[in-house]
Parts: sequence; structure tokens; C-alpha cells
Amino acid sequence: MHRADPPPRPRPAGAAEVGASAAALLLALATAWHGFGVYFCLAAACDEPSAGEITAYRLLAGALAAAVLTALGLGLRRRAAWALVWHLTVAAGALAVAVLFAVPSIDWGALREGDPAEPDPHYVPCFSGSGDCAGG
Repeated sequence: MHRADPPPRPRPAGAAEVGASAAALLLALATAWHGFGVYFCLAAACDEPSAGEITAYRLLAGALAAAVLTALGLGLRRRAAWALVWHLTVAAGALAVAVLFAVPSIDWGALREGDPAEPDPHYVPCFSGSGDCAGG
């Protein structure tokens, strides 16, 4: 009787994959800390974010995205199911951190569609024969 070969086991994670996943976690924490510092006045006065704070956020978020994509890509290359579950969990957390602690903050009210624009208080409607219309 011929015994079937067991399915190949995924290779263990390499240093690059482990490093990218650890970097993603640390960068997510750094991004959240940066957001707290900007909006909860941990280091300076509570004003609008400065250009330096916005640049720092963009660099942190970019590095976070690169680390997450690297870890995901290396996990996909290994075809390791549990590693992919971990990397996708880290990716979801990283996305949440990047959105919730965005600098400058996202104005969610302005993103809603269908909100009517506020009417201009100085608007004068133009009715036929009223003489208030521009151009006669």
C-alpha cells in the first residue's frame, strides 16, 4: 500500500517577515502616540497641527503602510495561513490607527453626501418683475 505524502508545511518565517510585522506594530503605536500628542496637547499648546506635525504623521503612516505590505507580501510568498491571519489582523489595526489618529483629523461630517449646503444669509432671490435681478 502506497502512503500519500503529507502536504508540504510552510517554511518558518524569516527575519524580514518577523521584522516587518514587529515594525508595523511599533509604527502603529508611534502613530497613535503622535496623534495623542497633537490633539491632546501632550507636548505643546493646543493649536491646529503644524506643518511639521503633518509631515511627521505622513512619514509615520507611509512607513506603517510599507511595513504592513511587506509583512503581508512575505506571508503570502510563504503561503502560511496562520501568518496571513496575523498579518491581516495587524493590517486592520494599522488602518484603524492611521484613520483614527490622522493629522490633520478627518472631518467626517464634511464627507457625508447629501448634506445640504448652508444658504447664504445675504442671498436675495430674483423674481420676475422685482427689479432685484442682476442684469436687469
